[in-house]
Amino acid sequence: MSERYNWDGSLKEEYRGGTLGFSAARTMWLHRENYSATLRRDALTRCRYCGLLMEYFTRYDQKRLPVVPKLIRAASVPARMRWHVMSGVAFPGDGGSSHCYVPHPAFCPRVEHEDDDLSLAEARAVFRRKSDQLIASGQFIPDLAPARCEDEVAEQYVQDVGDVRHVIAYGRMLWLAPSSIDTLQCVARADSTGERCRNLVWTQDGSWEEMEIPHAPGRAGQQVLWAGMTMWVFALHTLYPAEFSRWMKQRCPSHDSGYIPDAVPPQWVHFDPLRHDAHILRQRPSGVAARDTDSVMADLRLGPRRTECATPGCGNGSVSQVPEGWVCSFCQRRRERRDRTHQKWVDAQDGNTP
Repeated sequence: MSERYNWDGSLKEEYRGGTLGFSAARTMWLHRENYSATLRRDALTRCRYCGLLMEYFTRYDQKRLPVVPKLIRAASVPARMRWHVMSGVAFPGDGGSSHCYVPHPAFCPRVEHEDDDLSLAEARAVFRRKSDQLIASGQFIPDLAPARCEDEVAEQYVQDVGDVRHVIAYGRMLWLAPSSIDTLQCVARADSTGERCRNLVWTQDGSWEEMEIPHAPGRAGQQVLWAGMTMWVFALHTLYPAEFSRWMKQRCPSHDSGYIPDAVPPQWVHFDPLRHDAHILRQRPSGVAARDTDSVMADLRLGPRRTECATPGCGNGSVSQVPEGWVCSFCQRRRERRDRTHQKWVDAQDGNTP
C-alpha cells in the first residue's frame, strides 16, 4: 500500500488538504463506468455518535451504506452483514471474495443493537474501547441525542434544512426529503464555483395526495395511535422513470446528465412511520384544493387495484378480485399449521382425560 494511506485505507492527514468528510474542491472527475456520483476522497468521515471512521458507499437501492473502512475476512462475520462493491455501488454478499465490507451501524458502540450475536461481541467491545479512548482524550465529543437504532446511524449524513421535511411518493415507495419540496437543493458540484449548486430540484412537477399512513411492522407498530389515519405526500407517480431518477439523484435539470460529482450526497431516506412521525403532514397543505381522494387515486393509479393481505404486518397482496378479509397463501399455510398444532394439543389433552 502507498505511504499516502493508513492501514485502514484512509488517506493520511498530511495528504488530505482538508478536513474529514467533504474536503476542499480540486480537479477530480468521475469515471464513465462508475455508477456513483460520490468521490472516494469525499466518502470518509467520522461517526457523530462514536467518533470512529466510516466510509460511505451508494447502495444498489439508492440508499447510502456507511462501512468500516477496512476489508474484513468474510468467514468471520455473518452472511447478512457482508457487502461488496462494484463500480462504486455496494451490493449484499461477499461477491465470491474471501474479504468483504461490513456496515458500521452493526458495530457502532453508541447504539443498542437488536441482535445478540455472540460472534460479534468481541468486535463490538473493541469498537467501544476505541470510542471511549477518543472521548476520554477529548478528541471527540459525541452527539447529544443518541441514536435510537442502527438506521439512524446510517442516516446521519442527512443535513436538515429546516423543521419541515416532506414525504414523496412514487408507486408504492415513500421517501423522506431533507427539506420541504419547494426548497430541495441540488447536490451537484457546480463547475463555476466548485461548491454545491444552488438550483432547486423541483420544476413544477408532481402534486399533493392524501394517503393512509403505512402500517409499521413489529410490536411497536401495533401500539401506534394513528392506525387508519391519513397523511399528505407529494406524489410523483406521473413522472417518467428518467425524471424520477433525477429526483433520486437530487439534481437540478442542468446537472441531470454528465459526469459531475456530488458536492454532498443525496439526502433521501426511506420513510419510516415510527422514526419519522414528527414529519408526517396530517393537514392539507395550504393552496391545495380539496378533491375526492378516490378520484385522485383513480387518476394516478398505474395498474389494477391491489388488495393487501389482512394479516397485520404482512405486505403481500393481490390484484385479483378477492373477498373481504382475504389472506395470502403464505399466511394461510401458517394459520393452518398453527391450527393443526393446536388440534394435536387438544386431542392429546382429551386422550389423557379419564
